[in-house]
Amino acid sequence: MRKYVALAVIAAVAMPAAAFAAAKAKTYYAEQSVKTKYCYVVDFKPDGKHATQIGTDSFDTFAKAAAAIKADADCKAPTKVTSKTTTKTTKPK
Repeated sequence: MRKYVALAVIAAVAMPAAAFAAAKAKTYYAEQSVKTKYCYVVDFKPDGKHATQIGTDSFDTFAKAAAAIKADADCKAPTKVTSKTTTKTTKPK
């Protein structure tokens, strides 16, 4: 009986640790928009309808995916990249 309890405790501790390690590893893809032909680095696999994947590989770093975009002759650079941050404004007194 103790053997089964010990195995259950080990499994309960090991499973979340393995899931955390898998979640921490990030994968990047180089994609090209079907409509605009602009290229981007994303962290999800392109669906093929709105964007196509450049090459067949995924990349473990953002820099490697960006290098793949620079090497592709068909990619256009976006005209302006904007950040979606908000600023808090106050009314003058």
